[in-house]
Amino acid sequence: MSLIVKFYDVEHGSCTHIITPNGKHYLVDIGTKSNSSISRHLKQNYFQYQGCIDFLVITHPHIDHIADLENLYAYSIKPKVLWRDKDAFPLSISRSDSPAQVSLKKKANEMHKEYKFPIIDSESPTNSSFNGGIEIDLFPASVVEAEKDDLNFFSCVLVLRYVWFKVVLTGDNPASKLEEMLQIDSFRQSIGDATVLLAPHHGRNSGFCESFVKTVNPHLTVFSDKPIQHETQAHAAQKYYDLTRGVTWAGTPRTVFSTRNDGTITFTFNNNNTWSINTNSTEY
Repeated sequence: MSLIVKFYDVEHGSCTHIITPNGKHYLVDIGTKSNSSISRHLKQNYFQYQGCIDFLVITHPHIDHIADLENLYAYSIKPKVLWRDKDAFPLSISRSDSPAQVSLKKKANEMHKEYKFPIIDSESPTNSSFNGGIEIDLFPASVVEAEKDDLNFFSCVLVLRYVWFKVVLTGDNPASKLEEMLQIDSFRQSIGDATVLLAPHHGRNSGFCESFVKTVNPHLTVFSDKPIQHETQAHAAQKYYDLTRGVTWAGTPRTVFSTRNDGTITFTFNNNNTWSINTNSTEY
């Protein structure tokens, strides 16, 4: 039995696909490429005949993290269970928004209203007896009034544990918010000594928190990004290289993988304590 974690190449956005050991499908964010649909890829490759997303986590509702929400409905794979920070909704619509952005924000607000009924504990996606043995910790950010105008501050942190493996998934967490979260004992204990870290804010300098990365102490760091369009991406990259333990992959030492260079990155964590990494520039 295996836990599969896929980091899709969705350009400067984020979409992580988790396939649990008992075959359930979880998504953390639903970014997509500008000329394609990740939902169409999922429909064609995983839900061609039946089924849908079992659990969707929206780390925070910025456009690049929710860009394909409408297509989840269009392809009839909308999630059974949704997690989002309710305080981040409803999304405001401004005059500067394009028609596509207005439509997306309206769908996000509709979705927020639709998912209002609680689920029973035995069927919770975070219940390890329901998801094939994965332990999941989800840490919302506690947002004060002064931070509410910046949706990045709502970014949660999700931790997956399976056998001895640990994956830490982030949103666009500002460094100051990560420092604040580190004051929580359970948070520090949960994120420590991870196998894989998804770098906050696509590896940009604004999300780099040295004490956070040192606590995570990852074997590998993943950047979900497209070719550098922010100078701060380059500034932060070396910091992650220096603080990531690294592995030997395909005969080469690696500390960092990025979707812009490696395409879709797939980690397979097996219950016999082995794991593998595959990259595919043509998978979505």
